[in-house]
Amino acid sequence: MDKIDRNAKDYVHRLWDLTKKDKDQFENVEELIKSVKTGTADDFNDYIDTVFFAHRAVRHGYDEDSPTWDFANSVFFTTTMLTSIGYGYVAPSTFGGRLFGVIYCLIGIPLTLVTVANVAKFLSETIFFLHYELWNKCLEWKRKRKGEVEADPAQPMFGDDENEEEILDRVRLVRFPPLTVFLFVFVYGCIAAWVVRYWETWTYVESLYFIFISILTVGFGDIRPSPGNIWVTLAFVVVGVILTTMCMDVVGRMYLKEIHYLGRKLKSNNPFYLLREAKARRRRAAMASLLAQLAKGMIFAHKDYNELARKKSKRKKEKRRGSHVLPNEKFMFARLPPDPPSDCQVVSTSAYSVRLAWAPPFSPDPDLTYNIRYRLKHNEDAKVRELRGIKGNTVEIMSVDSCSLYEFRITAHNKFGESKAVYLVQYTEPQLSPQHILATRLNANTIELTWEPPYKKSHEVKNYVVYFTENPNASLSEWEKIPVNGRRVVFPDLRFDWFYMFSATAVFKDGQRSPLSRALFIKTDKIEFHKHCVGHSKTIDVMDSICEKEENETTALLKRDYVSFAV
Repeated sequence: MDKIDRNAKDYVHRLWDLTKKDKDQFENVEELIKSVKTGTADDFNDYIDTVFFAHRAVRHGYDEDSPTWDFANSVFFTTTMLTSIGYGYVAPSTFGGRLFGVIYCLIGIPLTLVTVANVAKFLSETIFFLHYELWNKCLEWKRKRKGEVEADPAQPMFGDDENEEEILDRVRLVRFPPLTVFLFVFVYGCIAAWVVRYWETWTYVESLYFIFISILTVGFGDIRPSPGNIWVTLAFVVVGVILTTMCMDVVGRMYLKEIHYLGRKLKSNNPFYLLREAKARRRRAAMASLLAQLAKGMIFAHKDYNELARKKSKRKKEKRRGSHVLPNEKFMFARLPPDPPSDCQVVSTSAYSVRLAWAPPFSPDPDLTYNIRYRLKHNEDAKVRELRGIKGNTVEIMSVDSCSLYEFRITAHNKFGESKAVYLVQYTEPQLSPQHILATRLNANTIELTWEPPYKKSHEVKNYVVYFTENPNASLSEWEKIPVNGRRVVFPDLRFDWFYMFSATAVFKDGQRSPLSRALFIKTDKIEFHKHCVGHSKTIDVMDSICEKEENETTALLKRDYVSFAV
């Protein structure tokens, strides 16, 4: 500060001396000003350099290589700002610069994150491909050592005569080890730290610390690169950020879903969570009952519909009439679209048809109809087909393709509009599988399974095999199976209040099997107790009564709640 004050005084004195000395030598003021500027240029530059050195010393210390706003530092500043690192040792100090930085970040950071994520996804897909090719080469090398015959690549992956058990035994899940990605990022950080240390005065530990703090987008700013090493450091940091994002993408795609489902399982086994869910279901049921009563309360009647259009002033003058039921049990309802149909379900499917059923919604309109729109699920260009004016509660859709996933939207329609859609998603059956497999509950613990023959090779069917299990998480090889000669089988004496899964396959005369039909998920009812079936026989009560008392003609054999009289 003393040096700034001294340079300022020297510059002012020099300016004053030259002005007094040369004011008589020039004819006009412009020439005098030009001469004074030329004579005081060195003093003015010394003053500016002193002020800038003081500002840099206050902000960055007395380092000889403290940063300046040159092109390299500006690029380094904007890049670290867009990647959300933000070291902080180079920052705008004016209002305009700070405002521009905020607007620039609002626009640039989302674009940068999307770009980095796309590049990281491309790298992860490349690594997955290379890993699969390497795994495939190792597998071929092992087969050659064992002398096994290689499979023809022209042949299809799955044969027509293979069932699901054989396919599952042959399929292998190739998973990329995430530790390899973490190790790759760590090795990259070590190499980058060694290269950056070559142009810096840091130790290797300090260089390693700077690289990992930067590629993890923390950026404390306590260590900064020298001005001559800006471009190399910036390149290593940007590539490191992309590799770190790729590592997170690989781990998230392969393992975070499993952690999510594990958390849901742990939460569902918590008794407090179960109690909370039971209370929530009870509240939802009470709210549904309340809404139903409110909906019924919306029903009102009026004698003359034209009175609804009269003005308020006229209605005040006239005597109000009480609302009452119109003749022939006609009501006036709120003019609203109907509720969506309830209990929508896929009854059964075949290769070229799907049977749907639903329950009618609460609606006073007797002319209620239903509309069904359906299309292929994962094909955005697929044509949406529509069935309108369905009056029943069941329908069979015939114009579908086999082995395809369809999405069905069911809506109710009346003269006031259309309800919200209820969505159903279902696969159609293969042509060789049993068609329209249906489970019917005969009583609480007895289920009847029926189906129709396949579309193709129906005359070549030898028998059927029905798979069933009471453990939905079991693999197909653990399911129980029974051969069936007809197209109907009954499962008696099942467990009460339990879930079962059923599926069927056709066995042809040449020994081949069809693909499995769609799996049915059925729950048996709870056991029911009746008063006349519980307890011991009434004969025992009669014998106990005879043994305890001396009986005569006026003595009742059974204890009763009323008095018996002899006639």
